[in-house]
This record gives sequence, C-alpha cells and structure tokens, in this order.
Amino acid sequence: MARDLLPLVQEALRGKYTVVREIGRGGAARVFAALDASGRQVALKVLHPTLAASVAADRFLREIRFIAGLAHPRIAQLLDSDETEWLLYYAMEHIEGPTLKQHLTRVRRASIGDTLHLAHDVLEALAYAHERGIVHRDVKPENVILAPAGATLVDFGIAKAIQEAGQDRLTRSGFAVGTSAYMSPEQISGIADVDARSDLYSLGCVLYEALTGRPPYDDPFEDLILTKHRTAAVPDPRDQRPETPAALAHAVIRALGKAREDRWPDARAMQAALPALIRA
Repeated sequence: MARDLLPLVQEALRGKYTVVREIGRGGAARVFAALDASGRQVALKVLHPTLAASVAADRFLREIRFIAGLAHPRIAQLLDSDETEWLLYYAMEHIEGPTLKQHLTRVRRASIGDTLHLAHDVLEALAYAHERGIVHRDVKPENVILAPAGATLVDFGIAKAIQEAGQDRLTRSGFAVGTSAYMSPEQISGIADVDARSDLYSLGCVLYEALTGRPPYDDPFEDLILTKHRTAAVPDPRDQRPETPAALAHAVIRALGKAREDRWPDARAMQAALPALIRA
C-alpha cells in the first residue's frame, strides 16, 4: 500500500502552506490541494521519495525555476519550488476543472467541436512556450485541464527538469521521462536534442484519443507500445470515427509523422490548418 504522505507533508510545510488533502498521483509526484500564506489555492506537487533521491535537488530547482517565467492563460504558472527536510516540491497555480483524462474516462470520446477547441488551446500554449525555447516533453491527457476558460497545460518543463537533474541515476531508479502512450519516437530513442516537434507528436496522440477513445498505439505491453511508435503505420482517426473532418484528420496524421521533418514545423503551422474548423 502506498504510504500516506499527507500528515508528513502537512507537518513539513507548516507555516508556509496549509495542505488540505491529496488530490492526485502521477508518475513523478503526489499532488495536494493547499493554500499558501495569503490564502490562495495552489496545486502542491511533491516528488515521489524514490525519484527525489535520484535527482540533484539544486539542479532540479535551478531547472524548474527557468520555467517560472512562463505567463500565458493556457499554461498553469509555476509559483514556488523548494526543498525542505526530505521533500522536493513545487507549487503551481490551481486550475479549476477536470483533466482531459477524467473527461474521456467519463464520455469516452470528445465531440468534434470540443476536440477542435482543445487543439486550438493547447497549440496556443505550446506556441508560446516553444517560442521561448521550452519544450513540455510530457503532453498527455492527465496534463490538460479543461478549465471554464479553455484547456490549460500543467507541468510544463517538469520532465526536462527531472531528466537534467537525474542523469544516469534515473535509469537505476526505474523512472522514465515521458508517458509511453504519448511519447515521440525520438524521445523513446533517448536522443538529447528533443525539440518542439516532439510536443506536436504527443499532442497528435492526445487528439487521436480525444476523437477515437483510445491512443493511436495501444497494447497491454508497454514495450510493444514503444515499438509501435517507432515502426507502426500512422493511423487515420477517420478509420475509427468517419465523421472526423478531413482537415482535422490531416492535422493529426501529420503530427504523428515518424520523422520530425514529416511533422508540422511548429505549433503555429499546425494551428493554421484548423482556423476555419475552430470558428465553425
């Protein structure tokens, strides 16, 4: 059984945060609803102890503070990060709403209109960050919150901060940077110069799932999922959902190109293929 960290986190951060309850668990962190000293709601993310032991805390904090400058309405802002006692944590703006993962669990498939708005909002966030040299590296339904004002990306750049701070120790701890169902072929291959087109590939996977109810490459065995990203034919969402508009299907298919040069050159180019559909 997973260890109950709530009382330990409450005690360690007493005076700085009022930690209310645990609200989620991901591959890298446990997530807590908390209030800062001013009473503002935040999402407090505490790295799993095993992972925290595998990264250099000072390097992680240095990397993560670089992304604190991102200020965009479709990106959850990093508010704080620190180490105290045995905790390595960061706090992000609280965004009200379900994750895309939660939404798809409930409805299975998003509507065509909702998928178009999702694409537009996430591409806005990606374009803004990419133009500032920051790649998300872990675009997936769990990292998209369907807020009333629009889809919002969370955990921007956290995967890179963990990777940069962990180096070879991550391999020994068993932690993988990224999520298999949404990882680009170059991420899987472990190349060093992962660029913005990797995020577009991951978004292509997310949009395919929003349209069809399942990721483009699905298998009970993770190794086979990773192999399919690199070698399987690019699927057409219209095979699963024939009413998908041709332009939307084309945007997804191109985003899923195996080679980076086969994909959209940047987020704004991909977004430009959709404006008429978004306004419809």
